Amino acid sequence: MNIIILRLRYSLKLSQNDMAFALGISRSTLVRIERGEILPKADIIKKLSILSGKEISYFYHSEDKHIKKIQNIITEHNVSNDILSLLIKQIEEEDIISGKL
Repeated sequence: MNIIILRLRYSLKLSQNDMAFALGISRSTLVRIERGEILPKADIIKKLSILSGKEISYFYHSEDKHIKKIQNIITEHNVSNDILSLLIKQIEEEDIISGKL
């Protein structure tokens, strides 16, 4: 779920501070959610749904086999937001080209 939320923030072009403010949580809580350290409470998922225009179920889709590996790399190597942004942009461009997005 954390990767879905992270991708959503990047697609909305929001900083962590702006996203946290919109959700009514602290930036540090958002960071912990994006890193997968904690799961967002139901009220946060509802706010994400409203903010993104997506159904609540969107945030509960099962994760693919690569998500756990990505989470471990992010945690182990303290990957910066700039690198994450670049990777997400590349993935989204590939999804657009292949018609998945």
